[in-house]
Amino acid sequence: MPALRRLILVMVVAPAMLVPVLAVPAQAAATVNSRVATFAAGPSTVTKGKAITISAQAQRVVGKQWAKTGTVTATVYFDPDGAAPNKALRTIRSNTGGRVTLSIPATVSGKWSVRLPAQGALKTSASAAKYVKVVPAPKPTSAKPASKWNCPAWAPIKGNAPSRIYHLVGQRFYNKTTPEICFTTEAAARKAGYRKSKV
Repeated sequence: MPALRRLILVMVVAPAMLVPVLAVPAQAAATVNSRVATFAAGPSTVTKGKAITISAQAQRVVGKQWAKTGTVTATVYFDPDGAAPNKALRTIRSNTGGRVTLSIPATVSGKWSVRLPAQGALKTSASAAKYVKVVPAPKPTSAKPASKWNCPAWAPIKGNAPSRIYHLVGQRFYNKTTPEICFTTEAAARKAGYRKSKV
């Protein structure tokens, strides 16, 4: 009986030993240094809703000098004020010369940076962070009339274009004036070249 068991074991194990093991090729390690050169994010102060332009040049070591990488993948990171730092915002491909350019609408102030992940023979690298301040859009100081006779409530001063005279609420000719433009303040009207009605 033990001999039979040994025979069965040999019959099961021996074929398995003959099956060749499929070798999985190892991923080649990145060996070439890279860097993010001439990184820029700006303008340094921008109005909310306007464009922030991100640009950088990916480079690699060739001998003892830095050279353009060719097409690479880069990730743009953003650290908004008061939020978690270094959040990956977008991944983009460079042009064939390794140049990365991206325009993004300004929403909040924060720090921008670009990272090159390890790819092919290139090692990972990252730029320094650049701070961009986003400021609110200036409030308008004038507007078109709400109707033939009326100005919007937030810009109630009536401007009469032919006479270059502006009329305030309560003045004699205010209700009789059909405005071509409406102003928020007297200062805005004077800046536009209008003078105050005498009555």
